[in-house]
Amino acid sequence: MPTPNFYYANEEMPPQGVPPRNQGHIPVIVRLINEANGVHYRPAVAIRWTQTHVMVKIEGAGHQGADDLAWVRASDVWRILRQGDLTR
Repeated sequence: MPTPNFYYANEEMPPQGVPPRNQGHIPVIVRLINEANGVHYRPAVAIRWTQTHVMVKIEGAGHQGADDLAWVRASDVWRILRQGDLTR
């Protein structure tokens, strides 16, 4: 099986597998890391999740304004972002 080519440095697939369907549409803030922006926070929508990971849709962040999808650890996703959360 080929290794996934991730755009964000903190992307990773959940080791227990992924849910087969979208599970909801929950507004969140996601912490992302990439070469262009370094560590940054973006509004997103959680659409699938496991106990350890969340698949987020980042609207308009992809090539030519397309939506981006990324699996990140649940610890990189917040429903509410408090000042203390930024010290992680």
